[in-house]
Amino acid sequence: MVTRPTGTYRVQQQLSGGKPTVTLFTALDEDFRAAVKRPVSATYSMSTPTEFEPFVDNTIRKFFERLDEEFVVPGRVCDVAAWLQYYAFDVIGEIRRLGFLDQGYDVEGIIADIEKGMDYNGKTAHFARDRLNERLSSQSSSISSDKPPSTPTPAETGKSKHRNFLSHFLSASIVTPLADLLLHRLQHQCPIRHHGDLPPLHHLPHPQNPRIPRTPELDTARAAGRFPTYPIISWKESQSLPYLDAVTKESLRIHPAVGLLLERIVPASGLQLPGPNGPYLTAGTIVGANPWIIHRDTTIFGPWDVDSFIPERWLRQKNKSETAFRERKRRMVSATMTFGAGPRTCIRKNISLLEMYKVAPGLVGRYEIKLSDPDTEWEVVNAWFIRQKNMDIKLTWRDGVESLQKDA
Repeated sequence: MVTRPTGTYRVQQQLSGGKPTVTLFTALDEDFRAAVKRPVSATYSMSTPTEFEPFVDNTIRKFFERLDEEFVVPGRVCDVAAWLQYYAFDVIGEIRRLGFLDQGYDVEGIIADIEKGMDYNGKTAHFARDRLNERLSSQSSSISSDKPPSTPTPAETGKSKHRNFLSHFLSASIVTPLADLLLHRLQHQCPIRHHGDLPPLHHLPHPQNPRIPRTPELDTARAAGRFPTYPIISWKESQSLPYLDAVTKESLRIHPAVGLLLERIVPASGLQLPGPNGPYLTAGTIVGANPWIIHRDTTIFGPWDVDSFIPERWLRQKNKSETAFRERKRRMVSATMTFGAGPRTCIRKNISLLEMYKVAPGLVGRYEIKLSDPDTEWEVVNAWFIRQKNMDIKLTWRDGVESLQKDA
């Protein structure tokens, strides 16, 4: 069954030259979206993560260097939510960083502008949708077209072993204007820009959550010499840490990015909801799913408390067979909507996961991390994409790290 997005996405189309600009995220026409996605989809595939790892590695090194300079050595408090966003945005720049980490602030107000857009979208996307659709449809002659671009001839992509995103987009711009690709890249980064890089830190010791589970898997792996370039580890190496994987999945479950409904329109065939009393929805009905609700479904994520941070729900329990565990985990993964679901799953999902899984081991292995004031709640902003702010922490080197840095 093919469903269509609702007008909530049209409301979020950015203006360029006074006209709405259609991106992968805001396109209503699925043929247009498929045509725009086709030339860049391979760029975001996890089948070739090593192509982007050198750029992520360089930014991670700079990230740790700046944390040492700004917070560890002088003993200052670090707003880790802000600095992880700086890390994520500088990965975008790859060869030429945008300077968030170097400057230590929101360069040219880019993050603030995006957050304003998310706040606006959260207030208007659902409630002003119908009236805006009426006005936009009456002005359809002045709106940029959703007409799919023509199929391109193959473009020369260069011989460089490591190509950054700009290189890929320049190759793809033969079919889609480069400005549109870059607008989508900056505007819709998936959870990376609003919370995604925070899984290792999202549940620091806190009066309401004094327990932070910890296993020695990272230290054991390092002692065995499995990570020769630590604190930089490869994507492949990160996948050998099951507890890191459980903590990350649980953090993305309990704090998904999207805070509102992901709406779709029931197609002409209608939709019969399951269950003995499931109603039949007629064509044109607007339906939606909220990840915060889906992620707390006890039939999927139980029997543990779904409102609590419990990474063990993603690990095999001693009294369960491997077959039962794999089936339970499959159901949980299938129901996880942090990056959306179906054909409109966030195109940047794999790159976001790459950045998260690579930075987390070095961050929690290199530093002792404590809340600067355990009695103070950090701020969670409810908008189209939910974000965290004012996560003030204190960083110190773990045993042996300081001397290693001096020898480097």
